[in-house]
Amino acid sequence: MMRLCADKRNGRIGGIKLTFSLFFSLLVNGLSMGMIYAMIAMGLILLIRAVGVLNFAQGDLLMVGAYIACVLFMDFKLPFYVAMPLALVFYGLIGLIFMMVTYWPLRRASYVVAPIIATMGASLVLSEGTMILFGSWPRTIVPLLSNSKGSALTINLFGTRLQAQFLLIIAVAVVVMSLIYLLFERTYIGIMMQAAAQDKPAAELMGISTLMTTAVTYILVTVLVSIGGYMVAPIYTVTTSLSALQLRAFAGTVIGGFGSIKGAIIGCLLVGTVESFATVKFSSYKDAIVFLILIIFLIFRPQGLIVDKVADKA
Repeated sequence: MMRLCADKRNGRIGGIKLTFSLFFSLLVNGLSMGMIYAMIAMGLILLIRAVGVLNFAQGDLLMVGAYIACVLFMDFKLPFYVAMPLALVFYGLIGLIFMMVTYWPLRRASYVVAPIIATMGASLVLSEGTMILFGSWPRTIVPLLSNSKGSALTINLFGTRLQAQFLLIIAVAVVVMSLIYLLFERTYIGIMMQAAAQDKPAAELMGISTLMTTAVTYILVTVLVSIGGYMVAPIYTVTTSLSALQLRAFAGTVIGGFGSIKGAIIGCLLVGTVESFATVKFSSYKDAIVFLILIIFLIFRPQGLIVDKVADKA
């Protein structure tokens, strides 16, 4: 698979020599993918807190974000300082349209789960629509950090050769998620959004627009997961199967504690790390191992690692 220098302090897992280089490489890969899952999960939690909707199209929004970046960077060949702001504008517009189609017309429906079912339909529309527009053939996108030949840049860290894209994913995810968390928890607009989520009539009496706070939430969530799609695209290639990453994010959310942002991040990092190390011996069954851990949590600790109260629907 990859040639790595041996370490005298190595051990064995299932007959496979685990060198420090291999361990560190698997750890970084696992944490980077865990961060992608965490970005998806954080978006899920924010929507649940703000409007009480579990979005089953979250992975498809990530996939659409990857395709938009691919078109701007690879098809139109726009420079980064033009393509990235333009991509963010498209991400925000998609989030606004997604809200107006799947949630706003159904927010007062007598069937309370109607908005959730609408996200299931939106998932199919996004997936099939993307396939119609771009075909089913996987597309590639140049990593943000690349060498002079256009291939992925690698760096030597603690004697281990790593793809710089994995480290960039961790750094970008930490920055983006921290900014959104601070926005919701430490700013005036974040306080307004939480007020609208907890008590809609009282918030409207205070002059807080529920439409505005809900729209901002959907825009931020879509931008968050779409950036994740752009970051992971150079690793997985750009294809509709990227939407399947949502399943790991769901697992991490449940393991960490449904409704808790901190718990979801911890759970997703755990999922990413377990998935990465499972490839050493059980590459074909890594998903089964992840969901086996999920089942164990559902049996013995269904509330997850961290328990947090979920706000009422706006």
